[in-house]
Amino acid sequence: MTAARRVSRLRRIAFQLRFLPLYGAMLAADWLAGRLPLRWPRGDHARRFKPGISVIVPERGTPDLLVHTLGALAAACTQVDEPVQVIIVVNGAPSESYADLRAAHPTFEWQFHDIALGYNGAICTGLDAVRNDWVYLLNSDMRLDARALAELLPYRRANLFAITSQIFFEDATRRREETGWSDFHPNTETPEVYEREPEPGALARGNFYAGGGSSLFQTRLLHRYARESQVYNPFYWEDADWGLRAWHEGHEVLFCPASQAWHQHRGTVKRYYAEGEVQRVIARNAQWFDIRHARSKIEPIEHIRRIAAREPEHWREFSGLHNAWITLRLRLAARRAELRELPYKKIVTHSFYGARTTDLLAPLKPRVLLVSPFALFPPSHGGARRVAELVMRLSDRIDFILLSDERSLYSIKSEPWLRHVLATHLVEGRGDRSTDAPLTLLQRMQRHAWPELRIELERLVALYDPDIVQVEFMELALLADQRASNPESRARWLLALHDVYLRGNNGDRDDAAQIAAIARFDAVIACSREDLDLLQHPDRTLIGNGSPDRRAGYLPSPQTPPQLLFMGPFRYAQNREGIVEFLDTAWPKLKTQFPDLRITILGGVESAALVAIDARLRQDGVETISAFVDPAAYLQNCTLSINPQNAIRGSSIKLIESLLAGRVCVSTADGTRGFGDAGFDDLVVAPTIAAMAEPIAALIADPARRRRLERADDVKLDRYTWDAIASQQFGLYQRLIGKR
Repeated sequence: MTAARRVSRLRRIAFQLRFLPLYGAMLAADWLAGRLPLRWPRGDHARRFKPGISVIVPERGTPDLLVHTLGALAAACTQVDEPVQVIIVVNGAPSESYADLRAAHPTFEWQFHDIALGYNGAICTGLDAVRNDWVYLLNSDMRLDARALAELLPYRRANLFAITSQIFFEDATRRREETGWSDFHPNTETPEVYEREPEPGALARGNFYAGGGSSLFQTRLLHRYARESQVYNPFYWEDADWGLRAWHEGHEVLFCPASQAWHQHRGTVKRYYAEGEVQRVIARNAQWFDIRHARSKIEPIEHIRRIAAREPEHWREFSGLHNAWITLRLRLAARRAELRELPYKKIVTHSFYGARTTDLLAPLKPRVLLVSPFALFPPSHGGARRVAELVMRLSDRIDFILLSDERSLYSIKSEPWLRHVLATHLVEGRGDRSTDAPLTLLQRMQRHAWPELRIELERLVALYDPDIVQVEFMELALLADQRASNPESRARWLLALHDVYLRGNNGDRDDAAQIAAIARFDAVIACSREDLDLLQHPDRTLIGNGSPDRRAGYLPSPQTPPQLLFMGPFRYAQNREGIVEFLDTAWPKLKTQFPDLRITILGGVESAALVAIDARLRQDGVETISAFVDPAAYLQNCTLSINPQNAIRGSSIKLIESLLAGRVCVSTADGTRGFGDAGFDDLVVAPTIAAMAEPIAALIADPARRRRLERADDVKLDRYTWDAIASQQFGLYQRLIGKR
């Protein structure tokens, strides 16, 4: 072998040895990921924070921009009712350039460093001086809105890593490629992140990562992440690295559109670095991000080949045992999160967050994780109405977390209700098709408890460590199987049955399957005495349905023209079938006796399809409202309400809602389930739907009697307000948490 060939071989061996630790770290992480227990990280909700925030402003040679940044920051600090520490880290620029600014802001803390530290270096240096548990990172070319900091403070909690302000450009004509709401495009060849155009609404949303120029961070976590992101020096991609680390470790990252900042976008980077070097650093850091977090499909050996293709003077940037060790830990966490099916693609689009108190010293509230197979907000059916009313009344005493199916049915119209929920996580895709034949109850149970919902439930139980997991509707009873996936969880499991489908027949296969599923829960709620009597569970509680109390605004029912009201969303088959039977049987008789009689049907969105094909719903005097509406105005304008239902379970919210609005309700006997033994005088019962015509006619014809009945039951109705029902629900929560 010639000397030249020996030298070449030695160089090749030296090169391979240089990158062997990094290559081995990637291989080891990929191999270990599937061989270690795949448990979700558990949230630490006991951690408390002291009041106060810090602000770090990294600055290099832009005092002309900094004057606007600090003026706006000072105004924003006056809106914060806690101590605020401001640290300006000037690096690579002469201190005398900042004399006027220091005089203008004497309470701010100034650091001066002769050498340029780079973005990550400046942050780490500033963090060493931070005295508070939360720190806001503010670029020197960013101008805060006066409420920018204050809007973020109600979101601070132990399992939150960071929350980002919404960014606007000072030049309003520019396309908004920078907004603060970050996401990623799946790409097999390279990691690809971008920022979304914010949707309408003020609720905080999930965020892929928090931008390092206008975000509030939990100091303890940021200090650790920043120390281990030196490979990204001097700029770019480090904040994306922090965000992914947080998600992998069981912390959340949010975007808050109500907190706003304006970017002057005359950054420091291009003043000090040539364009070629900027692009080289960006490409290098994108590769580091991918090596650490495995967001593309590039194999470890291909990463090494791409490093080898760089100029030799850059090879040292990927060398070293320290970098390899950090890569092993971070890539292993990323691979394990991927195997656990962390919902990367839905972090941004399927998560919403409500603000909470800024009082960090207030006692922690109990946490209840609600799980629903159906969309709840806006409440378009009776079960959703029940959950909505209870959540609104208890959210000052309970932190609710919502996991719900049917993501596409949530919208900006859901916000008034979602504000009462600490965190909302949505899924969709269980496989329903409009062409499906009707499913049996057991088939519905199996379909609704589908894999993605189960995985997300397991993640949220670990993330939020709830005191109670409350599963809504029998359709999700099989989710109790997930208890085994979180053996460390202290949660009590509660099944809220809006309808009990048990037939009470010995040996019935459906009954046996339901009983077995129900038995997995610690406690069960039924909404009517009739349903409660069907249950065999040792800890069963009756918490009936209620209504908003509208009696204070009572006005006597109008007489002419007579107006009937049916508040029956067609999503529930008994509503749809009942009103059609009423129009076939009772309505013609009533219309003959009262030619100007009208009926309004609050059928919900699902009624539109039937209205289009069924002429009975479009005949003279019949109006169907095919949207979610507040029934208050319709109740006030109606002569009386009707409840034509057969063979229902649970109890009818529309019935009690009518009585608490001061309107007589005429119902079938089946429709009074849950209220039939209450002794209400303003509840008039007919044996069948057809037989409802006679009492309706009598009440229309005798307004004095009807109006006398409208206020006959005030004392009896007190126990059926949603306030009274919420008190019962809270009492059950207290008992279950005490038993835990």
